[in-house]
Amino acid sequence: MSLKNFLPALIIGVVLGAASAFITPAFSDDKRPPAAASTADRQWLSIPQIVDKLEAAGYRNIEEIEREHGKYEVRATRRDGTRSKLYVHPQTGEVMDSRQGERQRASDERGERRSGSADCNERRCRDDLPQAAVGALPPAGK
Repeated sequence: MSLKNFLPALIIGVVLGAASAFITPAFSDDKRPPAAASTADRQWLSIPQIVDKLEAAGYRNIEEIEREHGKYEVRATRRDGTRSKLYVHPQTGEVMDSRQGERQRASDERGERRSGSADCNERRCRDDLPQAAVGALPPAGK
């Protein structure tokens, strides 16, 4: 190897070595909690345990239980009949936060009232549709 090729390679090697000495401490200074305090390392409650805790708290029609951002995200019906999105602590099963559905919250803000009972809404109950009169059916022979 000639001096002409060796000198640039040596300079590049020294620069990269010095840069790595300064970059490594920057990456090791993450603001992470200790491994023992991490929610990923602790035991999460199972989905049946979460359902039991929510039912004991008065929620019903519990659906769509998902793990999201270090907690369970659950859709359920409250005691008053409103649908809510719940955020549940994964180790204790306690409800951390809850939000009403977007449609209901918007209608509540406009002062609209929902018709029907809590068990009957647009998706589940079709008895509000117009019914054909029994005498209005066409004759069976035609």
